[in-house]
Amino acid sequence: MAAYYVDFRWVGKLERGEHRWPNAERRAALRAVFHVTADAQLGLYSPRRTGGTSNGLREAAWSGVVPDEMVELLGPWTSGMQVPSRIEKPHVEALRRSITLFEDMDHRYGGGLARAAMAGQLEWACRASHQASARHAVRRQWLSTAARLGDLVGWACFDAGEDTGTTRGYFVRSIQLAAEAEDVQQRTHTVTSLSRHLTYSGKAKEALQIVGLARNGWRDLPPLGRAVIGIVEARAYAALRDAEQCRRAVGLCDAHFDASPADGVHDPTWGYYADLGQILGDAGHAMCDLALTADSPTLTDATIARLHAAYELHPSPVARSRALTMIRIACLQAHQGNLAATVQSARAGCADAAGVHSSRLRDDVHVLTHILEDIAPEPGLKDELTAVRTRLSGVAAAQV
Repeated sequence: MAAYYVDFRWVGKLERGEHRWPNAERRAALRAVFHVTADAQLGLYSPRRTGGTSNGLREAAWSGVVPDEMVELLGPWTSGMQVPSRIEKPHVEALRRSITLFEDMDHRYGGGLARAAMAGQLEWACRASHQASARHAVRRQWLSTAARLGDLVGWACFDAGEDTGTTRGYFVRSIQLAAEAEDVQQRTHTVTSLSRHLTYSGKAKEALQIVGLARNGWRDLPPLGRAVIGIVEARAYAALRDAEQCRRAVGLCDAHFDASPADGVHDPTWGYYADLGQILGDAGHAMCDLALTADSPTLTDATIARLHAAYELHPSPVARSRALTMIRIACLQAHQGNLAATVQSARAGCADAAGVHSSRLRDDVHVLTHILEDIAPEPGLKDELTAVRTRLSGVAAAQV
């Protein structure tokens, strides 16, 4: 057996993250010194190990392991842009500022326009994490910030209607980066994003299974994080037409939001959900999925009231959320047979949709258009209904 020299310099590089996967002999020596039986107990994970698909793939990422098929980011690294030789705190702050700009673009315009730029920034950030040196604490901050960006890229791809493999790949990469950074909050946040995507893709049971990973860190989550888990569970149960469990999950969401401290809006990971409009609207969308398939005037009225309250709280720049919410209100009103209210809400939704590029919005517009096809217009509303159908067709065509 070969002898391997280990001194304080080598240990320092290990502590700073410059060595993330020592060879087998050194790992064996470290396990013996620290009296553990697994490399994971040392905080060591191979960036190039393990196979597996579906839930196994995500569980591997949860532990900080990149599956074989995802050793590299999706697509080639073609930017050729230089990365810093050493990552310092100003680099982390600069990356955070760029993410803030991307998040604002996503809220205003949807994922259809900016996702490619976000993906390029993520490629650069990941390449820097591989090639640049950094102190251990700074490297963790960089990986955590890159994980937030990966979460956002996955969300933008989901919103833009990218194929499932591409979208899932970015979410899994984000989970893995957060695991390397030991950032439980970001790792859990990305799992909730992935759960939403799975539900939307018709895999509600799998969406509930993946939330089980998020619940692993339940005790470490702030009330806002627990509220979001309630939201994604409600969406999944609604897709499964389980009204009782959906109501329970909505109640969980509301209870934990109410328990959140006043300064929860400043939470670096969950602050996006600190807005009451987001909580009302997100859970309201889950209730909408049930109301559109149920013969329950009480449920429909309650859902419309909740979504209206959310809409009033959404600020004007959050155009996608406003458009999605108002189009769904119009769907519910059409489901009730209230054509006058439907026309008014559809107009408002179309106005908010100007400049938004979201396949989710297109899908909801198609739902509304389909419902309107079965409605016989009242004599005084025939022209207005025709005009609204034309506007809806234009909104759907504008999505990319």
